[in-house]
Amino acid sequence: MRYIEVRKSHAQKAKAFLTNNGMLAKGLEVLHSARYVYFPVIISPETNKNLAHFSESIGARLVERGSARRTPRGRTDFNEAIARILDPKERKELARGYDPFGNIAMIEISDALKSKERDIGNAIIGNSSTITTVLAKSGPVKGVYRTRSVRYVAGKRTYIADYKENGCEFRFDVRRVFFSPRLSYERSRISKLVVDGEKVAVPFAGVGPFAIEIAKSHPKSDVVAIELNSHAYRYMLANARLNRVENLKAVNGDFMDVAGKFRGFADRVVMPMPKTSLDFIPAACTIAKKKAMFHIYTFCAAGHEAETVKRIRKKFSAEGRSSRLVASRTVRPYSKSEIEIVLDMEAGTS
Repeated sequence: MRYIEVRKSHAQKAKAFLTNNGMLAKGLEVLHSARYVYFPVIISPETNKNLAHFSESIGARLVERGSARRTPRGRTDFNEAIARILDPKERKELARGYDPFGNIAMIEISDALKSKERDIGNAIIGNSSTITTVLAKSGPVKGVYRTRSVRYVAGKRTYIADYKENGCEFRFDVRRVFFSPRLSYERSRISKLVVDGEKVAVPFAGVGPFAIEIAKSHPKSDVVAIELNSHAYRYMLANARLNRVENLKAVNGDFMDVAGKFRGFADRVVMPMPKTSLDFIPAACTIAKKKAMFHIYTFCAAGHEAETVKRIRKKFSAEGRSSRLVASRTVRPYSKSEIEIVLDMEAGTS
């Protein structure tokens, strides 16, 4: 069995990363030694690169060890519970797991399994010490606010998530805002790149995960977070108070309109809206200083990253800025043919 070996000081961060990315093996014991914690992991080609980046960031490594199965008191083993509910063909129809939002698990259920969704939800709750509610996705992410319809499946009937990540806490209604727990590593990575005292702009800020983590980790920096969705904006204000962040200014409005009010403000601009981020490069250049770092999240066809970089460089050039690629990485697979990538680019006026 493969485990990720991490120092005890990084155990909480590693557990959150593995859980958020669906890589923590269910029903197996977490092992311990005097200095290390060993988490059992399930790795696929899609997740392996993310795990490699994360492991490098905390000095962890993959090791082979004998596994120990567990069934905590009062709980059932998830795989065994699912095997009792679904036959082998039905198990193949069950989506790749669930997205954990703290107390809420979000699952995808096909029409063929709808009659058994409550049993599946109860199996998830029975195998978790934190999840008390299971919801199912009942529609795609859509609209300018990137929200989706969900329906209640099992457990406590609530749509309010209480979610912890990288030492920060967030509370939000999963029906009214967009939030991806799978960007946990990216939020940590970007925060570590910020230099104390920098001024950072975060458009498309949502309920504040990027902005609040940066502001909390760098109290001498100033962060401006811009969000169009009024529901997300109000949750961002509440989350800033929850995390005792005072160096963050939240703005409710369209980035195109707001950028001019903060002209030349930012040393760094974080753009976590992959579907349309390239359309907002002019606004990003407006809010940025003459020389700034840009973190641009976008979708592209797998293997065509270089073409995307060329498109972005042309957009910077149209704004009178020369640019260079500092780093790039694949964030996650998006579809059979597309991936989400992040490009760290420095751009400045001559």
